[in-house]
Amino acid sequence: MSRVVHFQWRSRCRIWLSVLAAALLAAGAFGTAFAQEDVLSKVRISLSVEPPTLSFGDEVTFTLEVTHPNDHRVVIQRLPPNSSWGQFEVREQSKAQTVVNDDGMMTTTQTITAVVFGRGTVQTPDLPISVRGPDGTVEQAFPLPKELTVGSVLPGPDAELEDIRPQADLSTPILEQPIVQGAATLTGLIILLGALITLFVLGYLVYRRLRSDEGLPVVDTRTPWEIAIEELDRIERLDLPEDGRFKEHYTLVADAMRVYVQAMYLRDVSPVDAIDMTTDEIWAALRRSSLNYNDAKLVLDLLQEADLVKFAKYTPAVSQAYEASGQARYIVEVTRPAFQPEEPSQNGTYAQQEAPA
Repeated sequence: MSRVVHFQWRSRCRIWLSVLAAALLAAGAFGTAFAQEDVLSKVRISLSVEPPTLSFGDEVTFTLEVTHPNDHRVVIQRLPPNSSWGQFEVREQSKAQTVVNDDGMMTTTQTITAVVFGRGTVQTPDLPISVRGPDGTVEQAFPLPKELTVGSVLPGPDAELEDIRPQADLSTPILEQPIVQGAATLTGLIILLGALITLFVLGYLVYRRLRSDEGLPVVDTRTPWEIAIEELDRIERLDLPEDGRFKEHYTLVADAMRVYVQAMYLRDVSPVDAIDMTTDEIWAALRRSSLNYNDAKLVLDLLQEADLVKFAKYTPAVSQAYEASGQARYIVEVTRPAFQPEEPSQNGTYAQQEAPA
């Protein structure tokens, strides 16, 4: 009998212990869920946009404000300069500034400057915001999206595209057109001839007046390498890489190199100006020019690096961007010929002759 009572007592203990463990697990899960929910319960996020009226290509400033308790920490995702952000391209993102409010809460503020490249109704893209509570729990929140209306850069009725006008009806022979038949009479021919003579005389007088007012044509007496070096000096003074404007920097450097090789080596090789050629076309033309292979390869490497930045969204280091303009300057120095320029011809070019020894 005592064994039966002892067995029943042990069974009841096991049941109560199981119930107690399940209750503790449920309480822990509820506490964790409550803590996670409590991280964002006192956080308020607002997003404002300036200016309210936008056109395609306009610069817009987003101001993000996160109000939170003083024991919470807020981290806003960084957006790289010149990166795509929805239908916007980021120009600059300020550092987050946190101030203490009168009620003891804190407000973290950050601004994002971007350029809009969408049309019609454009929605602000998501921007993740990480909030860490006092117990170390981290939750992610997003500002409510805003819808912006982006208009066309064309004013008034030109903002809407119109259908192409149909071609003129030329089914009737030109000699049967009413205007030709009216001019076929003797009176019409005399009037027409008098009008043509008057227009000719007036045009000639205007031409003589314009010719007398014009000075001699301005001829650029600089050599192609002097033009290239001065342009590279101007580009470096702009300090575009320091502002993260790598595309503009590489475009200017590549254009300066294209103008230089066109004036020095491609003028008599290709009917197409180097500024309108692709990098591969310039390489093929340089191989047919008098420029040696190694120097032509330097030009190719520089233009290919510029293409990576302009078209492949490759972001170089600031020092690498400055090295690109330095490489262009080196190419000009090693490829400039040793010759004395004569007086420039009427088209502004130089006759090249070797410098005397």
